[in-house]
Amino acid sequence: MIMLFAAGGNNAFAGWQAGAGTGYDSNINRSLDNKESDTYLSSYASFIRQPSGESRLGWFGEMTLEGTSFTNNHDLNYAMISGSAGMTCFLHAFWRVDVAPFLEAKFVNDSEQSALAFGGRVSMQQQIKRNIYTGQYYLYRDSRANVETYSFTEHVLGVFLGVNWTEVLFTEVYYEFSRGDSFRTVSTTSTILSGNENGQGNPDAPGKSGKKRKLTYSETFGSDMIREKIDQHAIGVSVGIEWNRSLSSHIGYTFATTDGELGTSTAHAGFLDISCRF
Repeated sequence: MIMLFAAGGNNAFAGWQAGAGTGYDSNINRSLDNKESDTYLSSYASFIRQPSGESRLGWFGEMTLEGTSFTNNHDLNYAMISGSAGMTCFLHAFWRVDVAPFLEAKFVNDSEQSALAFGGRVSMQQQIKRNIYTGQYYLYRDSRANVETYSFTEHVLGVFLGVNWTEVLFTEVYYEFSRGDSFRTVSTTSTILSGNENGQGNPDAPGKSGKKRKLTYSETFGSDMIREKIDQHAIGVSVGIEWNRSLSSHIGYTFATTDGELGTSTAHAGFLDISCRF
């Protein structure tokens, strides 16, 4: 889960930020019938420029280099560089709108999954009370991987609510809906891919739409794999502590359900990280 906002997020900042963390995903292979879980370690370094808030219009930007290493499935280890720059409009002292395009280049050990992605996001945040804020966001991403099965486009809509319990402790809860393409895996002995009249494991078995599915085999996941249109619903909660002006930490949990023609899958994810601004 990416933290879109955080306590004190309206405070101007221009400088470097670095962080490291650990996380867990209960369904890294996006499987319907044979889920694989894994943990990972991640670190990043960013240069961030936030708007000063001294005028109604401002600009912001961010350049990030990050790397992630998985405990079991090393084929998923990756490095990524991303950049974004956009405009902020303060419609009111307690209402802001951010608009920005972004570009991402991801290099995965499994080179089939390496990809170049571009897109844009629009977000709004409202200060309801001194210690309560809400927000909404929309994101579009078009990711072009080396192998088409891993390529996707997605539209994401989300809402969130944050509470600053003290000057250093805050909580956020969110709901997110996304629609787009995704690869999904099924075991080679699964009957999910077969139509009633086509026999077990038949790669030509049509989906409910009547279109034939393109079935490939993934060495990384050791399973048959297919790309299809999916809808995903996710709910999450996170807690953050600002230890001082430079040091902060976060812990979070997300539950997601993914629906497609092949069926419904679920996933649990969690993370713990610490970051420092300097």
